[in-house]
This record gives sequence, structure tokens and C-alpha cells, in this order.
Amino acid sequence: MSKNIIKSIKDTYNQFFSKEPINQELISKNVLAIINTLQANNFEAYIVGGAIRDILISLTPKDFDIATNAKPEEIRHLFKNSRIIGRRFRLVHIFFGRELIEVSTFRAKPEKVERLKNGILKDNEYGTKEEDAVRRDFTCNALYFDPKRNKIFDFFNGIEDLKNRHLNMIGNAKIRLAEDPVRAIRAIRFSAKLGFEIDNKLKQQIIQVLPELKKIPYSRLFDEILKIFLTGYAENSFKLVNDFNLAKIFFPSLQSGSKETISFIKRGLKKTDERIFLGKPINPGYLIAVFLWKDVKILQDNLAKKTKYPLTALNDAIEITLNKQNKIFPIQKRFITTMTEIWQLQPRFENLNKKRVFRLFAHPRFRAAYDFMLLRGEENEVNEQIISWWINFVESTDEERKALITN
Repeated sequence: MSKNIIKSIKDTYNQFFSKEPINQELISKNVLAIINTLQANNFEAYIVGGAIRDILISLTPKDFDIATNAKPEEIRHLFKNSRIIGRRFRLVHIFFGRELIEVSTFRAKPEKVERLKNGILKDNEYGTKEEDAVRRDFTCNALYFDPKRNKIFDFFNGIEDLKNRHLNMIGNAKIRLAEDPVRAIRAIRFSAKLGFEIDNKLKQQIIQVLPELKKIPYSRLFDEILKIFLTGYAENSFKLVNDFNLAKIFFPSLQSGSKETISFIKRGLKKTDERIFLGKPINPGYLIAVFLWKDVKILQDNLAKKTKYPLTALNDAIEITLNKQNKIFPIQKRFITTMTEIWQLQPRFENLNKKRVFRLFAHPRFRAAYDFMLLRGEENEVNEQIISWWINFVESTDEERKALITN
């Protein structure tokens, strides 16, 4: 991006002050304290990105990022409850109990371009607030709020895009996506979460850059794909993932499955959204178990016709499904363990032997397997009496559970 853009920003500086109201009661007191400390020590400091965007569209921010002209070592000196992290670009994490606040130094476009192993450009170079704004991805994420003056710096009409519910990329979309193709996934995620329409030019560039995602290390790509479904708007994400053919690239079951498969996945995504809005934890392994279950089930039913042992059929079906998926888009081992346990526990819900019931109930993966069993019940895969019994059991006291087992 040219230096002319930065010069233009500086020449018309005052027009970027916005008087849009920010409810500071929605901002963490620890964030305000950090900014006060930095400013008291003659540094610039602003709340940036998603938090300000969310407040302006009446969403409650989940976390806060701060940008400053203080170097990481200077920040670390001011805050003993902090640590410096990162190789690509050094950041500071400041801890207040369980709350973690990320503070970054203004960055600039590097003079020497260097691509790292994970496919992104190295940009560990410090700059000014204006240079930092140019380096951000979307206009709605390039908002800098100074709580002391109660003013927003809006360099790229981000507030206007918020009002129009448009998602626009800063600068030339083709160049920005070439710098880091994962920005295409971020665009889809923000569109799903915010309900924003992706700019038509950006949409075309996203379609063109999708094949480049195959060059991104799968570990980084895997995390980004999962984030799409873990924003609390998984149902919206499901539609966009199919619209942009991401499902075909990563999880074919999401797109090419039968009506029953799609129905099951949509139910699972809806439950995921409900848990997120209730503040409950979500295990990504559970979500992927939902994505691939119908593949496992179909294989299990076919293999069961050739063996007297149902568990053997299930285990073989799991192995075949995972091998097939790993050739398309590998799943991290920690999630494979979760998925496998959830699937393997399903037959055990049908055995109401006293010892086996309590052994299952004590299993560390019980809750996830139980929720999965209930989801299967909504698709008529599990006997209604079994479901009813387990619901009573889970919601009962210890004494009531003993009585249920006895009866």
C-alpha cells in the first residue's frame, strides 16, 4: 500500500475524529487502566479493532485489544503482570486474574518482504498509528478509540460501512488476499458473525484466492476453519461455507451429504450456537464429530451386515472415515481422540446395567457423548424410552439415580 495513503490520512487528520457514542461501561476497567498508564507515561494508546466495532453495533465485546507506540520492552517495564510473546510480530499479554489483554505496538509495512513457513508475510516492523491502520484487514476493524478524549479515529470510513452493514477490505483486495489468503476465511467469518454483506469486488477476489489456501499449513488453516463455526453464528456460517465451496475443500459431508446428514449437521450447529450464547464451553472435537457422524453411521450399518460384532463394525467405520477425511483435510490428533470417544460411547447408552451406567456416567467424556446422544435422538436414531430414562437420570439427585437403576 502506497505512502500516499498515509500522507493523505495525515493531511486530513481532523476529519477522522468521530463523535459516535461509545458506552465506556462496556469496556473492561483493566483495559482503561492500561491505557491510562500508557498515556500517563507519554505514549499513545487506543482500543482497536473488534471491540469498538461490536460496541457500535450493539454487541458485547468478548475481549479487547490495545495498540500503542510503546515498544514491547517498554510495555513490559510498565506492567509487571505481563509477558512478551510472538515471533512474527512481538506482542505483550497483560494478565489480570483470568482476564488477558493483548497490547500491540503500531506496525508498518516491512521494507524487506519475507514469507514464513505458515504462508504469511513477516511484518515485525514498528510504525505510526496511520501506518498501523493501513496494515489492518477490514475497514470496520480499523477503528481506534481514545477513551480519555472519548473520540474514535476512523481512517477508512469503517463507521459508514458499519451503518450500511458492508464488509470492505482496506486497500487492494487482490493484493491483501495474496499477502495472506487466510484473510478470505476471516472475511467469511466476519460476514457470518456480523450479518454483513461482503463487498462484490472482495467477494470475487475471495473466490479467486481460495485455491491458494491449499498452500497454507493445515494446522493454521484448521484453526481458522473452526473459528467460523465457533462465533455463535454457526448456522449463518454453514450457508456461507457452502456458498463459497469451502465445504467441498475441507469437509465434503457439509455440502454433498443427504438430507438426513444436512439436517443432523444443522441441528448440531444450532445447539453449538445455543451453548455459546449461554456462555458454555464448546469442544471443537464435538463439532467435528457432528460433521462426520453420518459418514460413520452409514459405514457402520453396512459393515454390521458382515459381522456379528456391532462394536467392531463401529470401530472399523470410525477408522475408515477418519482415514478418508485425513486425505482431504487432516484433523488434529487431540480432536480425533475426543471425536472417537464420543462415537464409541454411543452404544453404551443402551445398556442400563447398574455398573455400566455409573461407569459411563463417570467417564470424562460423558457430557459430550450424552449431548451427542440427545442430538441423535432428534433424528430418531435412539429409542425414545432410552432418551427419556437418561434425561431423568442426569437431572436426578444421587439417591434418585440409585432408585432409577433399581427399577
